[in-house]
Formats: sequence, C-alpha cells, structure tokens
Amino acid sequence: MGATDGQIIGVTKIVDNGPASDRFNLIIVSEGYQQNELVNFANHSQQFVQHMFSNPPFDELRCAVNVYRFDVSSTDSGADDPAACGGTGAIPATYFDASFCNGGIRRLLLVDSALVRNVVDAEVPEYHQIIVIVNSTIWGGAGGSIGTTSIAGGWENIALHEMGHSAFGLADEYNYWAGCGTDTNRDTYAGGEPAAPNVTIDTNRNTIKWGNLVLPTTPLPTTSNPDCTQCDGQASPVPVDTVGAFEGARYYHCDIFRPEYNCMMRNLTHFCAVCQSRIRETLTPYLAECYAPIFQRNNWLACLILTIVYTVVIAALAIFALFSRKIRCYIKGLVYRIKHCRKGNSDRCVRL
Repeated sequence: MGATDGQIIGVTKIVDNGPASDRFNLIIVSEGYQQNELVNFANHSQQFVQHMFSNPPFDELRCAVNVYRFDVSSTDSGADDPAACGGTGAIPATYFDASFCNGGIRRLLLVDSALVRNVVDAEVPEYHQIIVIVNSTIWGGAGGSIGTTSIAGGWENIALHEMGHSAFGLADEYNYWAGCGTDTNRDTYAGGEPAAPNVTIDTNRNTIKWGNLVLPTTPLPTTSNPDCTQCDGQASPVPVDTVGAFEGARYYHCDIFRPEYNCMMRNLTHFCAVCQSRIRETLTPYLAECYAPIFQRNNWLACLILTIVYTVVIAALAIFALFSRKIRCYIKGLVYRIKHCRKGNSDRCVRL
C-alpha cells in the first residue's frame, strides 16, 4: 500500500504572510481521507491553524508563518490498526501508509515520511515543517522528521506537541515509554546531558541551562521522585508556571529533569517558558522588520487633523531615523496611518 492508493489533489495557501522565501512555511498534509472526505480535512486544517495561533507564543508570532494545506486523497479511510497492539486489525489502503502500533506502542502513529517529504518538496520546496493529519479517531501521533496526529479528541494539542519535536527540537517531558506501571526499564536515566533545550541532568542553579528563568527562591531540584521504580505522582509544590527542575522526563522516572511541572511536551497543557523561548528563537528571524499599526477608520475631518499632526512628527523624527530601526518603523507606521486613515486597519501582519 502507498502512492498507488490515492491521488495528489493540490496545495492551497491558507495563511499568507508573505513570500515562502521569507517566512516559516508549515505544510498540513492529509492522510487516510477519501476524496469526498477532503472537505473534512479542510475543516481540520483550519481548526488546527486557529488553535495554534491562539496558543502562546504562536499568538505573538503568527506573522512569521505561512500555512499550506496539501490535499491528498486515499482509497480508504483511516490508518492501519494492528491487532498486535490491541487494535482492530484494519489495514486500509492509504496514500502514505499510515499505521499505529510502531515499536509495540499503539499510540505511535507513523507514515511513509520519505514519500511525504518528496511529495511536499515537489510543490513547496521552501517548507520548514510538515504535519500529517491522519483521518482516524484512535489516539496517536509522532514527531521526527515530520509530525503526525490522528483526529482523536484533543488532537490539536497532539499536533502542537509533535510539532514541538519536529520543528523546534523539543524533547518529551513525560516519564514513561509504554506507560506508567507497564515499563520495567525506565527507572533511572544514565545518559549524558541531552541536546534538547527542555530536559537536563543538571540541577546546579549556576549551570542549569534554563537558569535565567529560575527564581532565587525556587528550590532545585524542585521535585524528587521518592521511588524510581514508579512514575512520580506527587502534586507540584510550587505555583503554576514556576520554572525549576522537576524530576522525571524523557521517558525516565529519575535523574533527568524538566523545567515546569506541566507543559505541552509533558501532558498537552501549554508550552512552558523554556519551550516558548525555543519557539520564539526559531520563528523570530522570519518576522518582517516593520508591521502596520492597528487602528479604526476615521472621518475626513479627523484624518485631516491627524495628517497634519503626523506630518509634523515625521519631520521631527526624520534625522533620528537614520540611526534607529525602531524609529524608522514608527515613521512607516505614521505614513501608513495617513494613507489608510479613512479605512483603518485590523490586520497586524501587513508588512511595511
């Protein structure tokens, strides 16, 4: 099963914030949708985009991102669900051969990543991140070179979590592999310092990699697992959003730490401060230098008065604009206000 089990329909740019060469380009690809179900995929794509841009820090970085919807139909609906993991045994014919039960873990949902990349590269070679939405209500997803998600309840956060891996190099922060009470070889982490920015073996206040976010009053470690043979079920001893060093992360119960008690990379809640910092670091270079201000439309008399005032301000600041990017942007904003005074502007991603 594979590329003969469906058809490439086409690409639609559903969020346009500028040329692909200048923006971070996210591609959302359909898998396991029959042709008459692609309208559902279009709705799912829009649903995910709205969810992503409502979550920090994407809400403040949306102007850096273009989003493309890639419609690919499949002969059958869904994904393989092997009986070996307690599944139904279904083997639908789908374009990217999606399957649950990889590595013996039912939730681990993989597709033919090489085929996905080849198909996307032929249409949008400037892509940075691919998310494949699989038309199945079984809980699952995966990170890696691309991200995958099913459409189980709460799937939008699955997609954000997997995007955390694929686009931003974030590690899983949960402390199990197959599951708490199931794992027998996840007691103690014995490796070196992980490269991912959101897990560490270092609890030294002076050297921990997110030390700039730790308050002097926050104990390090912030929690310690009293029984390394078990997942730690203790409640957080500190307020929500406190950055510290919480034991249990990257599939292990002990000797490896995460920055906050809860995080999108642990339990699909929200991106913690450390993860948000990495996302900002990745996306900020794709923002334009200046954006138009948001303002309401005005009547002709108000526009006349504002034009006089703004012209005086522009003249006064002109010399300083030679030395300050911020002032140059401010002046461009005033010019935009003059030109569009009667219409106003509600789009914060208009580039100047």
